[in-house]
Amino acid sequence: MAETGDGSRLPSPLDVLTSDVHSRLEFHKYAYIDCVGIKNALDCVIEEKVKLQQEQNAIVQLAAEKDGLTKKNEELVAEIESLKEKLQANESSNLLQGSGFQQSQSGRAQTGSMQKRKRQSGDENADEHELMEDLSGMDNPDQGLSTEHEGARREISDIHSMLIKGFIDISNTGGRNIAIKYIGQLDDRPFLRACLKKLPHNEAQKKSSELYHYWQEQIMNPEWNPFKTVTVEGITKEIVDVSDDKLQELCAAWDEEVCKAVVNCLTEIHESGKLRDRTIVPELWNFKGKRKATISESVEYICSQVKRLNDTKNRRTRRAR
Repeated sequence: MAETGDGSRLPSPLDVLTSDVHSRLEFHKYAYIDCVGIKNALDCVIEEKVKLQQEQNAIVQLAAEKDGLTKKNEELVAEIESLKEKLQANESSNLLQGSGFQQSQSGRAQTGSMQKRKRQSGDENADEHELMEDLSGMDNPDQGLSTEHEGARREISDIHSMLIKGFIDISNTGGRNIAIKYIGQLDDRPFLRACLKKLPHNEAQKKSSELYHYWQEQIMNPEWNPFKTVTVEGITKEIVDVSDDKLQELCAAWDEEVCKAVVNCLTEIHESGKLRDRTIVPELWNFKGKRKATISESVEYICSQVKRLNDTKNRRTRRAR
């Protein structure tokens, strides 16, 4: 009986099973690799979709902001144009008032000349009758001039109030030259700086808050009037008396900067005519010049803000494209 070699041996059932398992493992291996590739591709698609959605949302938001800025700009432009028209009307009114005053003065001069000629001619009865008529007629120009002045003052006051309301609506953050300053409200920064020089940080904040509120109450108290009258170059005026006992105690206990903050606040209240009721009022303020801002400065600043908003809107629109 002939012996069969290894090469002619038939595969056993175990070999067949092993080969089948190996094939299946290879199949699942490549299937898993394909699934991972598909998942990564789907993740990339989803990520790209999210980015596109975010960009679309950003575009929608920019469009909404653009519409809001456009509407705000239109309102500001309309308000500025209204303010300009009122200012021009007031200037024209002032010119007319000046002309009317000159005419009134000229009429008075002519009347005086006529009366003089009549007195020289001896017609005293006619002179008396004419004088009464002239005196009666002269009251009307003065009354009209006073009314015009009062109207102009009201117009300027209305413009001033509108500007204050507009500036309150504008954020005061950032280094602005023209903004709202609350007259009668103490600056709390000198108090904190003074306390930090003498106390630890946590104690300094608490102490500076106590000092600030105490001196704010003192400033709001109408019974405290640390003022004195002085005469400078023949002009009499009231100023803060820095030798006042309370102010001297403040300077001695802390420093000159804190005392100066209180003195400046009292001075501003006095100059604003709020010394009796001691109320805190908003005022247009030129922080660069350290003084009240004029109406012209305030209108010019609003115009510059409108231009800045337009430039910002145009830049955002270009980026969105």
